[in-house]
Amino acid sequence: MIRKRIFKTVEGVSNIELFYDLIFVYCISVITSLCHHVEGGFLGWDTWVLYMFAFLVVLQVWFFTTFLMNRYGDRSAADNICLFINMFLLYFLASGIKTDWENSVFTFDFAWALILINLLVHWAIKRARYSNLDEDDKVIMNTTVIVLAVQFVIVLIAAFMPPGTSAVLSWVGLLLGTGVFARNKIYKRKCSRFGHLTERCALLVIVAFGETIVAVASYMSYSFILYPILVFALVVGLFLIYIYEHDNMTDHHRKSDGRAYLTVTGWLILVIGNLTVALEYMPMAEVTFLPKSMFLTACLVLYLLTSFIVGFWNKPAFRYTKTFALGRVAVCVFIMVVAILTNYNPLINLICDTAAVYLALWHEWMLFHRRTRMVAFGRDLGFSDEELVEVAASFKTTEGRKALRDIAHEVREERKDGKDVHKAAVDGSEECRDYIRDRVREVIEDKDVD
Repeated sequence: MIRKRIFKTVEGVSNIELFYDLIFVYCISVITSLCHHVEGGFLGWDTWVLYMFAFLVVLQVWFFTTFLMNRYGDRSAADNICLFINMFLLYFLASGIKTDWENSVFTFDFAWALILINLLVHWAIKRARYSNLDEDDKVIMNTTVIVLAVQFVIVLIAAFMPPGTSAVLSWVGLLLGTGVFARNKIYKRKCSRFGHLTERCALLVIVAFGETIVAVASYMSYSFILYPILVFALVVGLFLIYIYEHDNMTDHHRKSDGRAYLTVTGWLILVIGNLTVALEYMPMAEVTFLPKSMFLTACLVLYLLTSFIVGFWNKPAFRYTKTFALGRVAVCVFIMVVAILTNYNPLINLICDTAAVYLALWHEWMLFHRRTRMVAFGRDLGFSDEELVEVAASFKTTEGRKALRDIAHEVREERKDGKDVHKAAVDGSEECRDYIRDRVREVIEDKDVD
């Protein structure tokens, strides 16, 4: 008989959760090693499908665990024990990730089935243990337990089937869990702890980039030092694009069920995994240059576009504009054009790719600092946070941005000293501050602008 207790939300990410995420370094490393088996000058289609399948299974395990800990984690002994068991079983799952699927399918599917049982028990303990769950919590928990149970049965049967049948059933089990998680509206009934969720997602991205850093160590064997410098700079630039936005612009207090954010993060992790493979291929002579160069170009473009989508969860003051979107698309087009016009010259291609990534990072940096300056300007004038949000909403429209620029221009013209609008607000007279304040309020109250 499980002793009933009252559930209390625990803030922040526990050290056990951080430790749990480290197992995915090993899993990603093993999965990536699948792509080292090159056939006919490039990665075989069947190997890539197996790579994607294994990656998605591991991501789904992380999704269901993270979703549980985000909604109902309380750092109890049951939480810690289930997480440690999950870690141990992931070692066995990784041992079944091999190119000879016929000889490893039982190990992989059986370990996966045990992980699903562990998750099911973990969710069931939460359902039975707490006395203060509302009806929405109960529906969410009951649905998840049923999905995990059905998925367990499918995967367990797949473990004892012939390889062909097993592969089909395994995909069915994977798609079932993914489909219910992505499409079931019952999860919208409760908001996530978004700050906790963004922290866990950021850690997983860091883990994925950790594997990328390990992979590019192969470039250190080049006698020409420029190659390892450029590749390292490229990876650092890609990492900074994500982490700069996460640390400075993401709204960690957003009201959301979190599934869309998890899904986009999962896709980003998948892109980083493929990017790691593409970077590993570049110095390998046995891999044909044209397809591996196209592969790297596609991964860079997908990463830049996906990291842009993450900006949907930015704070109101840092929402992307059409100009910023066009700038990010222009960088992606530039990367593709360079790959074609340089006849896939490796050095020129790498130099241009690195430059393009840092251009995208600079554009993001400029967006943050310009918006931060405007918010500081508003606070100098005495506006409340609520009013600043309204002003920030006008940043998303051409008319709103033009109106604010016009105010700055008028102040500069009146002062005749060339100072910008921020300096005018700080250093100017009270009459000047009153004038700017009145003009900004007109922007807030103008329905055509907002």
